[in-house]
Amino acid sequence: MITMASFGVHQIGVIRIEQDACYVEIFQPFVAGLRHIEKFSHIFVIWWISLRDNPQDRTQLLVTPPKLEKPVETGVFSCRSPSRPNPIGLTKVELVKVKNNRLYIDRIDAIDGTPVLDIKPYLPGESVPLDKIKLPEWFEHLKNGS
Repeated sequence: MITMASFGVHQIGVIRIEQDACYVEIFQPFVAGLRHIEKFSHIFVIWWISLRDNPQDRTQLLVTPPKLEKPVETGVFSCRSPSRPNPIGLTKVELVKVKNNRLYIDRIDAIDGTPVLDIKPYLPGESVPLDKIKLPEWFEHLKNGS
């Protein structure tokens, strides 16, 4: 028998997307945690896919990823579908500048007002050379940047 634990997470900030800027606004109680973040060129932003936090999207385990040449139904753990049991998003972004409680970034695949759960620095050792990456054939186009 599987026992599933329930636990909470705390929102530390929010994604802001304006006409000329994209940034993560960190709430005041968490600003001290930003010390030295400006020393990194890239960060991971962990965010809550709030628009997919509903019973239907949390129970959908088979999906068809968009933008494929030929549709392939796959499991949510085998793609980056926003429909998942725990709607958590993860995006590696370039940290353009830090100003007070704002982390200006180059882009993010979230929408304005998206809750932010955590920030982690990107470390180069986490990279995998392209020739070592294994992908299913329907995602091979990602290797050449298309």
